[in-house]
Amino acid sequence: MSRYISLVVLVLCVASSYAMKVVDIDTICKHEEVNTSLCITLLKSKQGADLLILAQYTIDVLYTEVNNTVTLINTLIHQYYKDLEAKSHYIKCVNLFGEPNGAAGDIKRIESTMKDGDYGGMNEKVLSILIDYDSCINGEYPTDTPYPDKSLLPKYAKVVHDVAFILFVISDYLIGNV
Repeated sequence: MSRYISLVVLVLCVASSYAMKVVDIDTICKHEEVNTSLCITLLKSKQGADLLILAQYTIDVLYTEVNNTVTLINTLIHQYYKDLEAKSHYIKCVNLFGEPNGAAGDIKRIESTMKDGDYGGMNEKVLSILIDYDSCINGEYPTDTPYPDKSLLPKYAKVVHDVAFILFVISDYLIGNV
């Protein structure tokens, strides 16, 4: 009977340590590449929440920001339909941010991998969004000349990038890389 009680106590201790992995938001937001002010503003209402709650909240915000960016890009495509260079740039960007293969599709896969406990897969999909951002704003290759975009797209896309990077750091904590 004593062994049975010891086993139950051990299982409960292990289960509770997995259920509540809490990392202070200041720790997440002080990562060298994180937009600290955005991160603190974004996560302060969730201070003390476990990493999975922070991740889900950040995914929800990221989804909203990606949708806002796709809406803007579609408006720009229609606005610049006669400027072939601009239109080509915006069509490339809508493919990088939209569904099914862009950032919007990646967010659905991020949520799915997180729910499956595949935090490494989650991390890879977040990295995909960061690459999509870079390809739209700076070009696919380091030798590319960035499109001289005077619209609001660079500003919108930067918010997507910054929120995605916060999620990237959270996923690193979930994996245990930090």
